[in-house]
Amino acid sequence: MQLRTPYLGSVLLTLVSACGGPGTDPGDGGDGETGLTAEDGTAGEHPAEFGPESELTLRISDEVPPELTLQMGRDEVAELFGDVANDIVLLQIDSTPLLTNTLDTVKFACGSDWQLDNEDPNHDCSLTELGQSFGDGNWQTSPEFSMVRILTMTPANSVVTGTSLEGVEGAADFFAMFTGGFSEMMAESLKIAVTDEFLDTDAVVSSLRHNLIGTHPEATPAGLISVTLADALTDMATLGARLGPVGDHPGILVPDYPTYGPVLGPDFEMKVAASSNLRVLDGVDLGAGKDYISVIADVTGPSFDDEAEFDFNDPAKFSLTGLTPNPTLDLRFAIYEHHGFIPACSTDVSEACVGNKPGTPVGDGLVWTLDRWDLEYMVGYAGLGKYETLMSVVTKVWTDVVRVGMDGNPGGWAVFDVPGGSWFDEPPSQFVWELINEVAQHNLHHLDPEGPPTFAEGDANVAFTLEQVPVGITGPEAADGVRPFLQAQASDIAGYLLGNYKANSGPVDFYYRRAEDGNPYLFWVTPADLHDDLPYAWDRPGFYADPDLTQKLSSVDVGIGDSTHEKLAVTAGETVVYAEDDDGVRYRVRIVAPAGDLSEISVNVAPRMD
Repeated sequence: MQLRTPYLGSVLLTLVSACGGPGTDPGDGGDGETGLTAEDGTAGEHPAEFGPESELTLRISDEVPPELTLQMGRDEVAELFGDVANDIVLLQIDSTPLLTNTLDTVKFACGSDWQLDNEDPNHDCSLTELGQSFGDGNWQTSPEFSMVRILTMTPANSVVTGTSLEGVEGAADFFAMFTGGFSEMMAESLKIAVTDEFLDTDAVVSSLRHNLIGTHPEATPAGLISVTLADALTDMATLGARLGPVGDHPGILVPDYPTYGPVLGPDFEMKVAASSNLRVLDGVDLGAGKDYISVIADVTGPSFDDEAEFDFNDPAKFSLTGLTPNPTLDLRFAIYEHHGFIPACSTDVSEACVGNKPGTPVGDGLVWTLDRWDLEYMVGYAGLGKYETLMSVVTKVWTDVVRVGMDGNPGGWAVFDVPGGSWFDEPPSQFVWELINEVAQHNLHHLDPEGPPTFAEGDANVAFTLEQVPVGITGPEAADGVRPFLQAQASDIAGYLLGNYKANSGPVDFYYRRAEDGNPYLFWVTPADLHDDLPYAWDRPGFYADPDLTQKLSSVDVGIGDSTHEKLAVTAGETVVYAEDDDGVRYRVRIVAPAGDLSEISVNVAPRMD
């Protein structure tokens, strides 16, 4: 019997012994010759001749094996499950709390003065450990600092120099006595406070969840991330590898950084109780004598081929204790920009831009034609999520200077009428999220708004290394949350642990057991009974009424609960049948069964000699 590990070996041995394994009995061997010879039936004009009989005793045990209880620490769980721990999903975590905690850490990496009503957000990345890591200490010239500026951009501190909003800013500030200035105009247009971010945490998190995480093969479209048993056993190291680049997707986590987050504490313990469906049955190898076969006797459902029955939903039969109370992650995540500047879809491009949405993109090289994990797409999507239904009118200097979502236009579509239009450039009509995207791209590449680009297009990729970011689920919540996931995999888990039970079987031709109707039968082996590596060599399976095997007595249609095995009902008295083994040798099989209790019968086997 090949066992995966010593611990699994002990588990299987416990199961086998509990199922009533091979015993010793003087009548169990293949050498109990009676000295009888016989001539039976006809083969043409000549009767069939048979050699001496071997008497074999077959028994049925109706005792239910005791429940198997496992009590394991971390090392035993790792040893028991081995490589299949990668395939066992413990739970799916909502990425929203993790993303929210991550984003808030990044936004405050350079201080909190950006929340003030001040043109200067007074960023100072030396204030935090994360900020100090930007640019290997040169945070002032790092793309990570540029990203912080985008995430903390408010009407009060926004810089639109070099963008299509520069003219609006000039006009608004020129007529500040009447307009209240550009920051007030922007806040009114977007219906936010002057100190609110253009793209708040909820909007950005929703975009990241949908477009970065939801497109990764190891996550669901809703942004749920599976945590496997292997992840828990490796302190989340395997999670980092799984969430790395796959195909065209750049990945959620940077693979060369050791993702770390202890899930199992030093006193971790898993308790699980299982009812074994494995039974060791008495069988006959026609050419050698009595032997044994391991089979599944599953009458529980919903599937009826499970090696064991688990009930992970029952606290009395499964529990996890000693999980980390408030798990956190050390991680590095990256966001990659498109290799070129993405202009807004405006009336300068096409009147059709009024319908430019993710499902109906307009033109080539515009925002909704990008990969969803590109920075520009995710910024646009965050703005779309926040302002898709925006309707506003900003009236200054006795005129409507900004009309958003008005005059039959969809929500978020902005039309400008800048005071002093002959002096200040007026932006074309467009969606507000594409305006925000334009400003974000410019600020990402220009640390000095009036100077040359600090980073070339395609070079402003960012990577943030964060430590001890709360995952958003507690240890007790995780311990309870794993139940439905494990129960859904109960059949697979039984197979992982006990799937090699066939290696314990002898090369029997048939065996003795009850069918689901409660009656005893001799079952002829099928391919499903054999180890996967063994061929099925029986040309004429089953039991026959004559030595030439022309009149079959057995049938697959008798014995409720099984329709694949050739079966012969065992009744009181003596029954003589004939059979052929996997070597093509034919035998007479004389079955002697007592009246009443059929839990023990005698099977007398004689080889055909002619």
